[in-house]
Amino acid sequence: MNRTSANSAKITNGHPFHAYDEQAAKRQRILAAALKLFAHEPYQAVTMDRVAEAAGVAKGTLYLYFPSKDALYLGVLSDGLDTAYRTYQASADPKLPVVERLRRSIGVMVEFFDQRRDFLQFYATEEPRLGEARNRIIEGSRERAFNFFASLIEEGIRIGVFTRVDPRLATFTIQGAIRSLLLYYGPSRPVSEISRELGNLILRALGASPADHFKPVHS
Repeated sequence: MNRTSANSAKITNGHPFHAYDEQAAKRQRILAAALKLFAHEPYQAVTMDRVAEAAGVAKGTLYLYFPSKDALYLGVLSDGLDTAYRTYQASADPKLPVVERLRRSIGVMVEFFDQRRDFLQFYATEEPRLGEARNRIIEGSRERAFNFFASLIEEGIRIGVFTRVDPRLATFTIQGAIRSLLLYYGPSRPVSEISRELGNLILRALGASPADHFKPVHS
């Protein structure tokens, strides 16, 4: 077979070659390597050479995805927050009662960040040079999360399963409780257990009885 025609057909060993899949996987390797370094070392100590080596890519390839260390740092932040939002949004199955959707979203959010301690550490640190750009990304993510939880609370109030509270106040309480739990509680109990207990505490504070609305998930 003519090599040129094989390449132009994008066939490798009889299987289609998906350039997008390879590019996405390479980008994720770069982000993961950069996160590990940024989470545990000062910004100034992290170099593009070290990130490229840790990700297993050429330095030139790294610059194709991220043209500077600043862009890479902000890319790590944006990717982590976007992934978090998609994860707990996907947990809110619209077929479930709103009480169960809120409980699961709280649990998923706690467990997501617990499994990504490097990102939690990275998120808790700041780089003054990038403060303005960093804050824009965080505020955008915070607004999406706020709207997500506030909409669940408003729905529960509207149908009468939650007491009439200020949805804004309740949402800030949920977000603050999750952040405090992750930062200060410690490893004395399984995260799945304490996240479930936190969810039940919040639901009771909203006037709901968690057991009355629970529906198990069937795979």
